[in-house]
Amino acid sequence: MINVDDLEKFLGGPTPSPFDRLYVTINKENVIGLNMNAYKKLGRPEAVFLHYSRSKMIIVIEPASVRMPAAFPVKKKTHVGWRINASPFCKHFGIRIDSTERFINPDLEHEGRRLVLRLKETVTIKQLRRKKKAE
Repeated sequence: MINVDDLEKFLGGPTPSPFDRLYVTINKENVIGLNMNAYKKLGRPEAVFLHYSRSKMIIVIEPASVRMPAAFPVKKKTHVGWRINASPFCKHFGIRIDSTERFINPDLEHEGRRLVLRLKETVTIKQLRRKKKAE
């Protein structure tokens, strides 16, 4: 008989499907990458405003009209990905990224109108390089 006091309940839950999770990255070229789900949840914006909290090291992405001068265009990267070239933003705020970082827990706030990204909560994505073929 199993003693109930010896059992530990796993509270982590299952791994979310790629179609359900928000997958957001930032790389050393200061490009913010969004998966299709993150892009859809933001309302499929043509452009975004980027905000930064220096004290909390938080980036906030807010949908905008592409016609606005301070808005960053959102461009299609692949059939399932989108990119924001955030180099002027990162340079202005002194945000330096040395590798590709994935945000662990990107949050949608204000009824999906803002995507909150915590620079203190990232993991490094290791990109393997292909070996060159011998000639």
